[in-house]
Amino acid sequence: MSTSGMTVRVPSWRYLPVAFALVVPVLLCVGWTWLHAKSEQRHAAEDAAKIVRVQVENILSQAWSLLDRVADLTPQPCADVLPSLQRWSALNPYFRALVLANSDHIYCSSVIGTVDFAIGDFRKWPIDGTPDQWLFSVAGTPLAPDRPAILLGKPGAPGYSGAVAVDGRYVLDLLNAVATLGDYRLELKVGKGTPIRSDSWQGSAGPADLIYEEVTRNNGRVALSINVMAPWESVVSAWQQLMMSYLPAAIAIGAGLAFAAYRLQVNRLSFKEQLRRAMKADEFQVCYQPVYGQKTGQCEGVEALMRWNRPGVGFVRPDIFIAAAEAEEMIIPLTQHVLRLIERDLQTWQTPPDFHIAVNIAPEHLSSTGLVPEIQAFRANIASRQPLIVLEITERSLISDNGQARRNIDALRAEGVRVAIDDFGTGHCSLSYLQMFPVDYLKIDKGFVHAIQPSGEEAPVLDVIITLAHRLNLAVVAEGVETQAQFDYLTSRGVAFIQGYLFARPMPSVEFVPWYAGHSPPGAQRA
Repeated sequence: MSTSGMTVRVPSWRYLPVAFALVVPVLLCVGWTWLHAKSEQRHAAEDAAKIVRVQVENILSQAWSLLDRVADLTPQPCADVLPSLQRWSALNPYFRALVLANSDHIYCSSVIGTVDFAIGDFRKWPIDGTPDQWLFSVAGTPLAPDRPAILLGKPGAPGYSGAVAVDGRYVLDLLNAVATLGDYRLELKVGKGTPIRSDSWQGSAGPADLIYEEVTRNNGRVALSINVMAPWESVVSAWQQLMMSYLPAAIAIGAGLAFAAYRLQVNRLSFKEQLRRAMKADEFQVCYQPVYGQKTGQCEGVEALMRWNRPGVGFVRPDIFIAAAEAEEMIIPLTQHVLRLIERDLQTWQTPPDFHIAVNIAPEHLSSTGLVPEIQAFRANIASRQPLIVLEITERSLISDNGQARRNIDALRAEGVRVAIDDFGTGHCSLSYLQMFPVDYLKIDKGFVHAIQPSGEEAPVLDVIITLAHRLNLAVVAEGVETQAQFDYLTSRGVAFIQGYLFARPMPSVEFVPWYAGHSPPGAQRA
C-alpha cells in the first residue's frame, strides 16, 4: 500500500501470527488424533485381555473345584480310584489329565492308569509352589511334552498330592481367537510358569509394541499375567484413519483463524493510514473543558481534549484511539495535529492574556528532540491571544525519562510554558521525582475527588496530596468535580483550580465561545 507517494512495507514478521493460527489447529489435530489412536488401541487391547482373563479364570475355577476331589483320593491305590478319575476327566473337556503322586513319583493318571514316572525326570514340569497349593503354566507335560498346559496341585494325604492338568490347547485357541480382533499378539503366563503365546506371536516377524499389560491374582495367591502386543503399523493405520476424518475440519478451522489473524494484522497495519486519513479529512476536533479559578471565581483556562468522530461509526473512545496511536507510534503526529486545531480555534476566541490552554503531551513526545521547536512554533502562531500554555504530562513520563524530557521541560519553562503532572497518584511515580523535575501544577485524579463524602467526612489520602503540593509550592487542579460538596471540600483546603461537570462539560470551540462570553467577568474580553 502507499500513501502520498510513500510505499508502506509490511514487515514479514507481522504475519507470523497468521501462520501460527493456520498451523496450530493442524498440529493439534495431528497430536490429538495420535493420542486418541493410541488410547483407542489401548482400550481395545484392554477389552481383549479381559476376554482372555474371564475365560481362563472360568476354566481355573472349575479346575480348583475338581482338584479338591482329586486330592481327597490320595493315598488310595490307582486301581481303586482310576474309574473316578477317568469319569471326571471325561465330563470336562478342558482337562488333559488328573494325576496322583507321592513325594517324588506320579503313580496314577486318568489317561493311562497306573504309572511310575519320576517327577524330576521331566524338566518341563517344575514343581515349585506354596505349601498348600500350586499353579503355573508349563510348556509341556510328560505325556505331551510339546503341548502347553496349566498345572494345578495341592497336598492330599501326608506324602501325597493331587494335580489337574488343564489342556493348553483350549487356552491357545482362546488366545488365537482374541488375537484376530485387532492383529494382536497375546501372551498368558500363570504364576512363575512358562508363557503361553498365540500363534500370531511366532507367525509375525515384524516388530511389535507392548500396548497393554495386566496382572491379576487368582485364588488369592497366584498371578495371571496377560500381555497384549500389536505391530507398529496398526496404530499408524488407526491414526491415519482418524486424520482423514478430522484433518479437513482442522484445516478449515486453521484457515478461519488465519483469516481472522490476517484481518487483525491488516487493521493494525493500516491504523496509521486510518489516522492520517482522519486528520486529512478533518474528522478530529478539540473539545475544551473550562477550568474554574478559585481566586477569580471565573473560568481561567481550558484543557484541550481530542475527540474523533468517524463517519458512519460515531465518536471513538479517546482511551481506545490514543492507546492505539501510542502503540503504532502515531501519538506525536496526532498531538501535532491537535496543536494545529487549537491554533485554528483560538482565532475566534476573545480571551484575556495568560488564559490557560492545557495540552496533554505523551511520554514519547516529551522525550523527543522536536518538542521544543514545535511548542515554540505553536506559541508564535497564537501569540495574538497571549495564552499561558500548560503541558500536562503523566507520572509515566517522569519514570521513563532519559534526560531529554528534563532538558525539554527546562527549556520550555524558561520561555514561560508551565508543566502539570496529570492524574497524580494513579501511577507509580516516586515522590522524589517531584523534587527532581521542575513542575508547576499537580492535577488530582477524579478517583480521589470522588472519595469525598456528602457527609463531610475527611478524605485522608486526598488531604495528603493537597498538603504535599502546598509544601512543594505547586498549584493544585482537581479533576472530576461533580457536586457542591466536593467543590466546598476542595476550595476550603486551598485547591486553586476546579475542573469538572459541576462547572462545565467539555465542548467544541463553537460552543465554548458563547459559553465563555456569558461566564467571563466584565472587561475580561479583549479584541
